[in-house]
Amino acid sequence: MNRYDETVDRPVLVVLLAYVFFVWYLVVIAVAYNGFFHIIFKFTRSSRSKIDSQIKVSELDGVTILRPLKGVDPELEICLRSSFEQKYPKTKLEIIFCVQDKDDPSIPVVEELISQYPDVDAKLMIDQDQGAKDTYGPNPKVNNLAKGLKAAKYDILWIQDSNVWSHPYTLQRSVVSLTRSLNNGSPTSRKINLVHHAPLAVSLGGFPTATLGANLDELFLATSHSKFYVSFNELAVAPCVNGKSNVYRRSDLDEAVSRMGELATVPSSNGQSGDIHKDAKYYSLQPGQGIRFFARYIGEDNMIGIALWNYGHGRTGMTGDCVVQPLGGSNSLRDYCYRRIRWLRVRRYMVLTATLLEPTTECFLCGLYGSFAVGVIFQNVLFSKSYFVFHVVAWFLTDYIQLQHLFDCVRGGNLQEPFFIKLDSRKTRDKSIRWFFVHWFLRELLAFPIWVVAVLGSRIDWRGQTFRIKSDLSAEKV
Repeated sequence: MNRYDETVDRPVLVVLLAYVFFVWYLVVIAVAYNGFFHIIFKFTRSSRSKIDSQIKVSELDGVTILRPLKGVDPELEICLRSSFEQKYPKTKLEIIFCVQDKDDPSIPVVEELISQYPDVDAKLMIDQDQGAKDTYGPNPKVNNLAKGLKAAKYDILWIQDSNVWSHPYTLQRSVVSLTRSLNNGSPTSRKINLVHHAPLAVSLGGFPTATLGANLDELFLATSHSKFYVSFNELAVAPCVNGKSNVYRRSDLDEAVSRMGELATVPSSNGQSGDIHKDAKYYSLQPGQGIRFFARYIGEDNMIGIALWNYGHGRTGMTGDCVVQPLGGSNSLRDYCYRRIRWLRVRRYMVLTATLLEPTTECFLCGLYGSFAVGVIFQNVLFSKSYFVFHVVAWFLTDYIQLQHLFDCVRGGNLQEPFFIKLDSRKTRDKSIRWFFVHWFLRELLAFPIWVVAVLGSRIDWRGQTFRIKSDLSAEKV
């Protein structure tokens, strides 16, 4: 029997453990629903219109959009076209596409787009065309971007992965949020020095034609990831930045790297000594090249966010916009697991405590210790089965509502929206509540095993290369 004899005192250790679990359970639920309600009330057209009302087109600052490319991702042409179709003054907009290999298959796609928009200042930069063969660290994305940052004519940069689509008014809202320090339309006490957008994914094709890995990626980003991603941004206790789509000033990044370098008496000789302060001092002596310092990291996006937060004395902000990545091809269950393992291993070194606690924020494990705490404290049993069922059902419905809301939020009725945005996620693509439950349950079930595998290793495979993450957060090729 699991019910205590009411005449016998409960073991002290059990009671203490129950209270510890209960407090942590309340914290997790509070953080999760903080994200959920901000998504419901801030990621709406009416909320974004509050930002739009503050925009004066004539006062917008110039922006350089940087898009690093490698290979042809699903619907690449549509994703890249969204940069050309931003509702932004053409006289204040520059687009730079960065490629490292002169034979990269994405080049014809870019050249065709540039020819279709002669009124847009757009250019393609290829390393080998310029004889630029320098490597600043193991991160190929930063190595690719460095030439674009050096050539950019505007201080405000929009770094956006090649495989995401963005709404035509995203840039306007981002720039006004950056320049006026707005987070989802509200002024902040601490200046905004990085604006980012919640990443979503769309699995191309309906059930069961889309591959399982793509389905799980779509569901993960629209539920668990976005819930906590938005919540951490709102709580503003530390940066939480995904590199899919970020807007910041080149000068702010240079300043942050310079302040890091102030902790060193002399710079390193080549910026790759392994001493982060000496290397930061080396790059701070080259105006506009601060980003090269971050080539030592695989998770350069979050490290840039940390640098701007800690040394730039600012914070991150959002606009209620999402960027959407179409997924297709052979995205298997194994591919999904490897992606999750890779980024968990990267985060383990950047934010160890948060990574170690991450399993406790997943539905099933959270429900287990929460139901134990509720049972011991309130029901005089070791485990409350009824509360566990309530917890899982409530979490499931919250995630389902959130996914539908986010995709409804992205679909704005704009005739320029691509087909994967216009599709109805419940009917046309046959993503009914049955589809959602099957993939939701599998994702939740896999969360803990994936975490265990991730924390037990230090090597990651990324873009055909193997890296080992070192204790100083930098990476080295294996």
